[in-house]
Amino acid sequence: MLSNWFYKFKIGRTITALNSLDDATLKDIGIHRSNIKSHAYEVFKNEKPEQDPMSELHDLYVKSTY
Repeated sequence: MLSNWFYKFKIGRTITALNSLDDATLKDIGIHRSNIKSHAYEVFKNEKPEQDPMSELHDLYVKSTY
């Protein structure tokens, strides 16, 4: 759970940092402003935590009780 939060936190900080750059700087590093989010996810793709199989079972249980 904490690893998932930290993963999303790092992506959010990366998006914020890239959004703070001007268009000329983004062009220099080869990123278009419309692709900032996808680049942020690409940078951390190897750090994405595995989904807990118990969370899927929990979701199924919660849906079945309604």
